[in-house]
Amino acid sequence: MDKLELTKGQIILLELEDECVIGEVLHIGAKKSFVRLKNVRDFQSNVPISGNQDYYSSEIRTVKIIQDSTLDESSGPEQKDGSSTSITRLNLEDIQDIYDRIDNHIFVFQTDIKYHDAIKYLRNQRLLAIGMEGIEGGRHSTSPSLLSIATPERIYVFDVMWMNVPKDLRAILGDPKVRRVAHNARLVEDVLRHRYQAPLGKCFDTLVAHISTTNDYDDQHELSIQECLAKYLNLPSNFFDSSIKFNNRPLNESQRKAAAKNVAFLLALQDYLVHEVMLEPFYHSCRQYGASLAGDDEHLASVMKLSKGRNEDLHDIERFRLNVRGEGEDDDEVDEVDD
Repeated sequence: MDKLELTKGQIILLELEDECVIGEVLHIGAKKSFVRLKNVRDFQSNVPISGNQDYYSSEIRTVKIIQDSTLDESSGPEQKDGSSTSITRLNLEDIQDIYDRIDNHIFVFQTDIKYHDAIKYLRNQRLLAIGMEGIEGGRHSTSPSLLSIATPERIYVFDVMWMNVPKDLRAILGDPKVRRVAHNARLVEDVLRHRYQAPLGKCFDTLVAHISTTNDYDDQHELSIQECLAKYLNLPSNFFDSSIKFNNRPLNESQRKAAAKNVAFLLALQDYLVHEVMLEPFYHSCRQYGASLAGDDEHLASVMKLSKGRNEDLHDIERFRLNVRGEGEDDDEVDEVDD
């Protein structure tokens, strides 16, 4: 905490030993011994914590700045060490929107009117995040439990332990017109194909995206979705509750919300991986080409460049290659190299 210049009014995310909380900075103790927050919520459950809360530096593992103080909106959060790891890559509105979808998830456990409404809605979607619970053993899992599907507006949690995967849902999972996102889709594909005869269509795997763009990746370690979110979106490393299991019935609200949460951030993660990591060389070329004419201050030279058949700047466009970086390399380092 001593490396950050916290100010009153900032919205921050504190990672503690066994919990994560989000709140607005109300007061900072002498020598940054503690920070007092108001409007505090538990980040794992999104449940409000009543009253102002004091958190001491000895119990704080990390501090993430979500939104700077409204008292000074013209400048971003100041950091003594210049590191970007203290700022989340989702703003407060994005986080709240995702948690609203988690809280309002739709749980489907039988082929009733709720199921048919879900199918009607999902048939009109072209981007889905997919996740499953209870599939650690792939097709050999004792009892696959839940299938969660997230769109940019809604999250559905299907109880496949009770209702299997009906024909309509299988068609959506395999529809070639739909783009899908999953993390470690190898297990999801294995279970859907062999246990439910529901092959998964074209799917963007965030684990594959990470490995494909990392030079020195440890291939003995399957990066979890939580680790991926911590690395790329700068979310806390412990905001998922790993103690929640999904094999008992009936499921309680905490279990259903946990399943929804496991897919809720996938679309934001995919967007970041594609546009800030994988396509960075492409965007670099776009920036260079975009400035090739506007950056030429010579009037005559600009006239010549606009002459038919004289767009020589086209020859300078670099051919696209997938961006690959080292395991510990962050976006600031990549930007410095590009510049």
